[in-house]
Amino acid sequence: MLRALLAAGLIAGAAAAADGGDPKLPYIAFSPDEQLTLSGRLVRPETEVRQEQALAAERARVAKSQNYQPRPAIWRISDGDTTIYLFGTVHSLPPGFRWRNPGLEGVIVRADTLLLESTEEDGDTVTFLEGMPQLAAGESLPPLTDRASPQFRPRLREILAVLPPDARHGLDRMPTWIAAMGIGYLRDLMIGDLPSQGADDWLEQHFRATGRTVEAIEDSKAVVSNINAIPEDAQRMMLDAAIASPDRSHAELDAPAHAWAQGNVGYDSPLRIFGDSSDPSSALADPMLAQRNSAWADSLIARLAARPGVILFAAGAGHFVGPDSVIDLLQKRGVHVERVQ
Repeated sequence: MLRALLAAGLIAGAAAAADGGDPKLPYIAFSPDEQLTLSGRLVRPETEVRQEQALAAERARVAKSQNYQPRPAIWRISDGDTTIYLFGTVHSLPPGFRWRNPGLEGVIVRADTLLLESTEEDGDTVTFLEGMPQLAAGESLPPLTDRASPQFRPRLREILAVLPPDARHGLDRMPTWIAAMGIGYLRDLMIGDLPSQGADDWLEQHFRATGRTVEAIEDSKAVVSNINAIPEDAQRMMLDAAIASPDRSHAELDAPAHAWAQGNVGYDSPLRIFGDSSDPSSALADPMLAQRNSAWADSLIARLAARPGVILFAAGAGHFVGPDSVIDLLQKRGVHVERVQ
């Protein structure tokens, strides 16, 4: 689900466009066949050159930080004619991050179906206004700055100032909880984070390229509608938290990816989707985690009974960590869960 939120373009548009002058955020370079040359030499804006240099430096930093061989956690459930592998993922990884190993690639080769939280098509259809007919009908929420507590509004204006007008207006039209996620993502970009493709995206592209089935385990619109029912005051607490939280270092930003790649899903793992700091009222815990984990566990059990073959279920790693995780719920429902990596 989180990969769909990011793919929907809340902040991606800001990273791909500059509103005149010297852009403060990275933007997408031209493809090779669209690049301009003069007398055989590539003509590029200085900002693009700096972006390529920053990306190269980030790749080198990430490579240096991975002084281990990846071995992410994989579990398996099965019956007589069906095997389902459970694989936690990270939706957006540092550039050049290594995460595949022979054990995982063996599972990828054997699977005939890829099951995801959401598919690429969801990013084109989810408006984030599901369950809010007044907004879908053209009515509007207050500007995002008005939804922040007064003491945080000056800082929010500073953050929003790096965005082109269309992106700022887009956030104004969004429910507060998703705008808060967008602000957190934008703040990470502003301090130099350069996220790249996540494991889910790579897996979906690979399965489609090899002609295999790709399905979503849930209806993303229904999930968003459920989350939109969270009380507005709880959503505004999330927005304040996103504005007020301290900047994170590269080590802090990368910690979940490193824990995931090393198979660390223990009690102290940083693979937690929400902490007290990002969801102060814990309002998201039920619709974002508890309800979905329970529904996924039921769906996986039903697929064991009804769908012969080998399925790879890849979803956010935080859903596989701790009490009431998908793993925990399957075991409580009497399913034997075997960790195979």
